[in-house]
Amino acid sequence: MAYEITNIGGNCPVQAEGIIDGMPFYFRARGEHWSFSVAATPYEDPVHARGFYYQEPYAEGKQYAAGWMEESEALAFIAKAAKLYEERNV
Repeated sequence: MAYEITNIGGNCPVQAEGIIDGMPFYFRARGEHWSFSVAATPYEDPVHARGFYYQEPYAEGKQYAAGWMEESEALAFIAKAAKLYEERNV
């Protein structure tokens, strides 16, 4: 699995952008969930991805918790989602 994070940071939302297998990806954590999306082509905006989308709850019942997650935790979620993206191609 080959992915590169080109930008990560922020609060409310925590966001990251990068490239996975030549396709742009976008990570976003806000409210009570985080998501990871990958564009279908190298030229698409991954925010409105048609290629791959994964979302997971985060600290349910804590309204703004995801937007304040630590960068290290965001990196772990990106790794998890990247693995799921790769597995769907198998």
